[in-house]
Amino acid sequence: MDFAMRRSISQRKTIRSTAIRLWIGDLGLRCMGLQCMGLKLVAPILFGLGSAPLLADIVELKDGGVIYGKVLNPQSGLMVQIQAEDGTLIEVERKFAKIRISLERDKKYAQDVLQVGDSLQEHRAIVEKTSNEQMNNIANAHRERIVELDPSDRATWVALRFFPDESTGKWLRDEVVMYRRGKIKGDKGRWYTWQEKALLDFEEKSKLLKRDLEREFDGKLKAYFNGVPRLKGEAEVYLEGVNNPLLIGRIVKLIREGDAVERQLGWKLIKQIPLRAATPALVSIAMEEPNTALVDRILEILSGGDEWTREAALSGFASKLGNPATRDRAARCMAPFVDKRYISILINHLLSTQVVRPAGNPGGLNAASGNGGIGLGGGATPAQKQLVQHKDVLSTLSGLTGENFGYNVEQWRVWFAQNHAVQNLDLRRDEY
Repeated sequence: MDFAMRRSISQRKTIRSTAIRLWIGDLGLRCMGLQCMGLKLVAPILFGLGSAPLLADIVELKDGGVIYGKVLNPQSGLMVQIQAEDGTLIEVERKFAKIRISLERDKKYAQDVLQVGDSLQEHRAIVEKTSNEQMNNIANAHRERIVELDPSDRATWVALRFFPDESTGKWLRDEVVMYRRGKIKGDKGRWYTWQEKALLDFEEKSKLLKRDLEREFDGKLKAYFNGVPRLKGEAEVYLEGVNNPLLIGRIVKLIREGDAVERQLGWKLIKQIPLRAATPALVSIAMEEPNTALVDRILEILSGGDEWTREAALSGFASKLGNPATRDRAARCMAPFVDKRYISILINHLLSTQVVRPAGNPGGLNAASGNGGIGLGGGATPAQKQLVQHKDVLSTLSGLTGENFGYNVEQWRVWFAQNHAVQNLDLRRDEY
């Protein structure tokens, strides 16, 4: 093991006993800079202070201080209440405190570690025991001693989050390995490429920006409808300049859920948003809006857009053809675009099958007399399949083709094969 690795492990051993600061009662006692070069010295430092009750709870403070006593409210309350051994009640803000209930586990470890030697078997036994008791820092300290004694112990290296370097054969920390692979550490210990991390940071910033914009928009909207004249004037100026795509959600909500005046304002605002950004929202509204006049206005806006807008809108409407419940509305919305690429798709969606369950008792017994006895049968009426004709699909299809074969799908397919099917090309080489 190289010198840098030994130095890293020695530092991890001593850091648990370095910079220990104790605060007990009103004494303000602080022990700082205690150096411990071996695991066996941890126990006297932690448990050899007679003024701290061994079985008391511990409250660790953010500034490094520690309060010993009985925690009265470990789970709730803004203030953590600690009852000292002499009955004194101490209160600390919960956000500045970390509670550790009982030192019995730590006391048992301190007693055990003083009685064991420095062999591999003894360290491995302590690792297993401390890991089962969630004493992970102490378990890792013993693991570091194990790889000092047996550098070939692969399982322990992996448990310490080291990885082998194929070029040198040395064991390196995962941070070094991941950095060499071009990755950086993000939230919750996950590793990302630089591009992924940049994208996540951008998304997080966008969320915060959207939240702030929506709060401002809601405030101005309230002032516009209910504010005093001065505030209303400021709100009008603000709303006239609204064009940020991040506000589409709020504007769509205004259109769908608002009263007549609010809906009118929503339509005005959505026209101020760049059309490409507003296209998905307009497609969604067109599919759900009961007012056909408003739907026609949306379709006029979308069909009059650039090629990207038209393609996005058509794709959005076509994706709704698969659902029989939305098929007619989707076909109606596709009509103004006059795009013959969708003829075959519309032919395949002229008809759909609907399962109809006749009204009646869901089940029971029906008695029927016959020759030689009485028969009993189930009373449930069997479900029936019904063919549904989609009128708006036929209307759009007829408008695209100039033909009308009704709901005869086979005849439509024959016509399409004769007029729009791709012709086979003879790509064979000449004989010479």
